Amino acid sequence: MLEFVLQAAEAMFPIIALVALGSFLSRAGWFDAVSGALIARLVTVISLPCSIFIGLTQNFTAEKLAALLPDTVLPVASMLLAMVVGGAAARFLDIRPGRRGAFQVNYFISNTMFIGLPVNLALFGDESVPAVMLYYVVNTLLFWTLGVNIIVGDVARKRERFFSMDTLRKILSPSLLAFIGAILFVLAGFSLPDCLRATLRYTGNMTTPLSLLFIGMEVGRISLREFRFEKDIVWGLVGRYLVCPLAVLALTPVFPASSLSVKVFTMQAAMPAMTMLTIVAKQYKADSQYTAALSFITILFGLVVIPFYMTIVNLYF
Repeated sequence: MLEFVLQAAEAMFPIIALVALGSFLSRAGWFDAVSGALIARLVTVISLPCSIFIGLTQNFTAEKLAALLPDTVLPVASMLLAMVVGGAAARFLDIRPGRRGAFQVNYFISNTMFIGLPVNLALFGDESVPAVMLYYVVNTLLFWTLGVNIIVGDVARKRERFFSMDTLRKILSPSLLAFIGAILFVLAGFSLPDCLRATLRYTGNMTTPLSLLFIGMEVGRISLREFRFEKDIVWGLVGRYLVCPLAVLALTPVFPASSLSVKVFTMQAAMPAMTMLTIVAKQYKADSQYTAALSFITILFGLVVIPFYMTIVNLYF
């Protein structure tokens, strides 16, 4: 037990250190909103797709990818279970309109790419990339279909079109396109020239440090004096860090998956709130201040929760 705790703490140390550095530099005035937006764009449009592409094409064959396909059922089932629990919790706790939809979505949608990929790469290495992407694809599809409908239904008392061209455009992010391209590349049996492989690897290697610095920058901009632990925040934390990951662990005996997939899915489910949750809440006139506060507090709690779940999955899977 102590060995796994120490292993988790050791793996988390560089993550926490880079987040702390980003927060310190932000408070020291090194970064502003413009530089933060630039880093976020650099990661999501350039370095993250490169990291995904090189991680898949370098470490996997068509046979390995085919063996991973049956594992898809577990993340789908666990997210739907967490969604149902979140809806019941919102009604039982009488979460007020404007927050209720985002509260429920937070129970089953997590930050699987911007935070999830760097964390899983740091914890499990490149071999975790396919399982990370599998969870990310399910997470993204459910967010832009069921998730957005839940938020719109809460605010406007009507439903968004379940699927549209706008939804498809949002789903087909650079990261997902890189994932699809890498899958086709692997299935076709192609190989990259050494010079191009090195270029993609160097570019992709920026993803983890830049992502963690960005998280620290966002944390550094929020005043702890203005933060209040309301009921909606406390139960939002319960949904994000208990209900969602425990849904994965509870359904693993029913929908078995490989040991690495279970570890990755559990860690992905235990990531902070999805950043896009605040943007969508703002777009549809839900309570975006609540979702911003929820994102902030889940990031802080994640520094404690992530080592805990890493210890759990290493002990039992």
